[in-house]
Amino acid sequence: MARTEWLSANRLTQQKWSQTFFEYMLQNMMLSKFMGKGPDNIIRIDTDLTVGPGNKVTFHIVQPLEESGGFDNSDIEGNEEAMKDFNFPVEIHERSHGVRASGIYSDKLTAFDIIKEATFALGRWAASNCIDDDLVYALSGLGNQNTYAGEGTSPIQTVNEKAPSTNRIIYGGQTVAGVVTTETSDSLIGDGGATDYQNYLFGTKMISILKRIAQLATPKISPIRVGGKWYWVLLIHPLCTKSIRAETGAAGWAQIQANANIRGINNPLFTKEGSGRDRVFDGAIGVWDDVIMYEYERIQGRVGGESFEDPNTGTNIIDANIVSGTARIVRNLFLGAQAGVIGWGRMWKKHHKNFDYYRKPGTATDALYGVSKTRFFDPGANQNTNTAQDDHAVIVHDCAVEED
Repeated sequence: MARTEWLSANRLTQQKWSQTFFEYMLQNMMLSKFMGKGPDNIIRIDTDLTVGPGNKVTFHIVQPLEESGGFDNSDIEGNEEAMKDFNFPVEIHERSHGVRASGIYSDKLTAFDIIKEATFALGRWAASNCIDDDLVYALSGLGNQNTYAGEGTSPIQTVNEKAPSTNRIIYGGQTVAGVVTTETSDSLIGDGGATDYQNYLFGTKMISILKRIAQLATPKISPIRVGGKWYWVLLIHPLCTKSIRAETGAAGWAQIQANANIRGINNPLFTKEGSGRDRVFDGAIGVWDDVIMYEYERIQGRVGGESFEDPNTGTNIIDANIVSGTARIVRNLFLGAQAGVIGWGRMWKKHHKNFDYYRKPGTATDALYGVSKTRFFDPGANQNTNTAQDDHAVIVHDCAVEED
């Protein structure tokens, strides 16, 4: 058991601790700007189970009406269209952590307050190691702790893991000159030689391809509305930023910057200011073809011999030409409205305990929640069936990056 050597004892009220904890957790979450309770958020939140029993949160989405409607002198009565209410259950599990002071001698050496400092330490842990990580794993089609979907070896189960559906994954990329090459699996990316991976880099052509897939999907992957316009969101690996900046020609990074600069110095892409939904622009590196791009260091990657899937199957294994230190395959995330969900069974709660004759204080937190990308179920005719659809609003893009 690891014990913290420099913390000392003091008390904060439960209410103050929780408020400070959540504020600090949100400040440390890159993805918090995309979260909300409404269906027009990238990450949809549900807290219904926090006030009642159960281990599953069920999200619902009403599909758009499809029929053409009435005409001259036609009757509405008797010709009404039945609405389709799709559903998606998310299972919740426990997540917990804590810290403990070592003793009065160590406490004497510093002026730190264990309760106060634990608020920030545990808040950062809950933001980064829990919610942000879990969301990236879930959206990428992976399991807890970056395992492949279905591996089942992680004792942590807060991610409701689902491998990418066939119609929601694209393998490939482009050259710096904009020549696009796509494949049918990760194993074919870069398999043509030591420098073949350079044909599969990230760039503006790939962004537009992802957008077209989203627009033509059935049902359409819906964008979110920001400042009167509609946008999709794309999370890319930091090395993809390097690739897009290296693009040649009139189109590419230079054009992205020119388009952004039209809005002037108050453009939130650069000021990183704004409130409410405008915070979506906070930290963005650019906008291309109505897609807001963010570089995100948690985007997952693999090198030769590894896989995003079960490596024991012998398929979709990253080619040996993708050598660590030279290149890797990364999984970018193209996201629309309701791409992911968080179901809360109980929000983070503080626990405090004194050990060893009340000389060694400790503090901890735990929560009950579940995270998943959405894959809504169609209840079918007369509710007799419940068929799983494609991933609702996530397209994963596996491409090569060149390491520094």
